[in-house]
Amino acid sequence: MIKNNLNENFSELKISYQADSDGFKIFVNGQGQYSVIYPGKIWRPFLKKNILTENFIYSRTGPLGVATEKKLSYGMGIPSLKKIADFGIIGDLPHVGFVNKKNVSGLVNLYKNRKIKFAKTNQANKIVPQKQTSDNKAILALSFGKDSLLTYGLAKELGIKYQLVYVNEMEGEYSIENEHKRKIIKAFIKNEKEKIEYLEDNADSIFYNKNWPVKIQEFDNSNGMLAFALEFLPFAYYHRTKYLILGNEKNLDDFWIQDGYKAYPSFDQSSGYARKLNEELKKFTANNYQVASLVEPIYNLVEMKILYSRYPHLLKYVMSCAQEMTLNDRWCNQCPMCAKAFLYSAAVGGDPKKIGMKHNMFDKKYEQLYPLFNLKNRRAYEMPAQVEQEQLLSFLLAYRNGWHGALIELFKKKYLGKAIKQEKMLRQKFFKIYPMVTVPKHLQTKLLNIYQEELNQSI
Repeated sequence: MIKNNLNENFSELKISYQADSDGFKIFVNGQGQYSVIYPGKIWRPFLKKNILTENFIYSRTGPLGVATEKKLSYGMGIPSLKKIADFGIIGDLPHVGFVNKKNVSGLVNLYKNRKIKFAKTNQANKIVPQKQTSDNKAILALSFGKDSLLTYGLAKELGIKYQLVYVNEMEGEYSIENEHKRKIIKAFIKNEKEKIEYLEDNADSIFYNKNWPVKIQEFDNSNGMLAFALEFLPFAYYHRTKYLILGNEKNLDDFWIQDGYKAYPSFDQSSGYARKLNEELKKFTANNYQVASLVEPIYNLVEMKILYSRYPHLLKYVMSCAQEMTLNDRWCNQCPMCAKAFLYSAAVGGDPKKIGMKHNMFDKKYEQLYPLFNLKNRRAYEMPAQVEQEQLLSFLLAYRNGWHGALIELFKKKYLGKAIKQEKMLRQKFFKIYPMVTVPKHLQTKLLNIYQEELNQSI
């Protein structure tokens, strides 16, 4: 493999790979610091490593042609799942347009007209396990956010046989976030008496290389669900599990209109995308592998309510912060993720201290972290109208639960009347059980009973 000068400004991105004994490396113009690493016992017996690797690589690097405006040259054939990968990227363009302040139609044309070539044309390939997978077993992706911890609690109660897998995607082996995660994982393993398998993945770093500067941001998250589904496949086949259970919740189906297009905060995590992905995975694996989400039918408020009321022992592991925290606090208290966790805890009658929060985030200095008060400068995740509506209901519930602070007073002054007037509609929307698109049929009745039991309790 030819090594290039690290300071060279490449006009073409030549993408290739190397499968090793513990995973695979991705090379872009000879640079190979991008890799996916497995436990040896998981990767070594996995068949057709090249097919998996080529599909994964295209799912992650396909957007580079738009992000860098450079030609993509692949040292491999056309991957079997190219169609669903392209579908995911195009579906994410309205979100990308919003973040970069670019016209969506222009981005769509740029993507369709990008320069790309493959070494050869492949016939459609499948990856079929040596032994058939089981409907009663699943891989459970655990990130320690509220959605994945609730999923863990539900999976245990539903009697699902599962294998927990944690993906380390974070930059820097000794980052502060990693320090907090290591402590949480250690405590979780000890207290819950669980075994966790690990996957290392730093492929997102491709979008941060200075030799091919990214001109259009946010593509590092495109096709994340497809990439997850592919890189988890060796775990699923090793453990003979049919399902990969993720934590995609109902609010990921919400969208806004951007330049006439539906814009999702994360298109590949919507249930509509998941349905199409499963259609492709069914063909790709001879019906041996599907993605699923147990929290797909419910919104944030219901998730938090169930965690506090049904699985309170899991609260101490919750970690869902979007910024760099300190060694003494796993919540930065400076991002909308922290504000949301605090608000939803207060709204459902929970104590935020149980998830490790140390400050009253209803103080005045946190005002701009709440979309309800911050009408401008919103992140993509805060753009759908449902985000503001869910916060309107949450502040009403927190106020009724006796919470105090400058933001409770501001809510009373500006929004209390509106919240009371809309309360019935808001409750019907956010305390509702929505259709189960990817939940396995044999689990739906028991899961529905759990949700109905929780929603029958007053909030």
